[in-house]
Formats: sequence, structure tokens, C-alpha cells
Amino acid sequence: MQQQIMGALVRQATGLSPRLRAADGISFSSGGAHGHHRVVLATAMSKDKFFEIEMVVRDDEVDEYGVVNNPIYASYLHSGRDVMLEQLGISVDYWTSTGNAMALSELNLKYFAPLRSGDVFVVKVKPVLIKGVRIIVEHMIETLQDRKLVLEGRAVAVCLNKDFRPTRVFPELSASLIEVFSCKVA
Repeated sequence: MQQQIMGALVRQATGLSPRLRAADGISFSSGGAHGHHRVVLATAMSKDKFFEIEMVVRDDEVDEYGVVNNPIYASYLHSGRDVMLEQLGISVDYWTSTGNAMALSELNLKYFAPLRSGDVFVVKVKPVLIKGVRIIVEHMIETLQDRKLVLEGRAVAVCLNKDFRPTRVFPELSASLIEVFSCKVA
């Protein structure tokens, strides 16, 4: 039912099919790192082709200094990628049902400012390059209220076959990333 509502909102607002863009204001839970669930407040596509996911810092994500612990930022980015793929119609459940997988082979992060418990922030995700078995993804985290830059990141995801061997980027994924994000292919 929620999928039908979202599809109608997306088609009405953008003319795009529901698998191509999430509608503003849709709320749902997404699997986060290590099986925890994070509440996603809203998702949208920005003008600069970043997929944006609003999230809230939970109390258990801060360290003894009262700020988000550095490794938690990687889980925010992971959740952002998962939500983006889910909105494209290619969820983690889909990959596991086919026997294929995706794995992170690199993650580079640059921190600018901390987040604290209760802060509402935006994870921005934009696949920029498909190269053989790899997908290069740019990330940003910004505070929601004033759009202050918290983190910049670059990830390399690798597609894996049923034997967990690298394989060319899956055709359905490649087609969606090219269509939605104008992702380059090398």
C-alpha cells in the first residue's frame, strides 16, 4: 500500500516511475549496520543528482564526549546506500534472493564537524562511475537545519557473484544508476 501511495506521489510530482525517485516526506525504517534499524524521516532527489536521506542521531551512537563516534558515520553511509537501492527497486533482499551480493572494497572519509544525539541530518548519496566490477559512490553528510557540512566520503562497491567472486556490475543496477544519476561508465 505504501509503495502504491509513494508511486502515485512520485508520478504526480515528477513524472518519474516510483523506482526512479523517492517522494519527499515518505517515512519508513531501513536496516542499518549490523541489523539495527534506523528511522528514515524522508528521502528525495536533489537538483545536483544526490539522493538525500534524512536521519536522526540516536543516543547509542554517541561516545563519551557526546558526539557521534567516528565508525558510526560509515554505518550512516551504508544505510544511505541501502535506502537508495531500495528506492530504485533493487533492495538487499533482492540481491540475496539471486545469490549475488555487493561488498564495500574502499571507504574514504573526511570529517568536518561532529553530530550529537538528537541531531537531524541528511546523508547524500550519488553513484558517479561504473567501472567493470566497481561502482564509485560519492557521499556527504550535512546537518538538516543549516546544511553545515559534516563529512565527505567516497566509497567503492564491488558486485559479487554466487561464489563471492567479482563480477561486472549487474545489468539491472547499471541501467538504473545510469538512468537516474547519469552515472558514467568506463
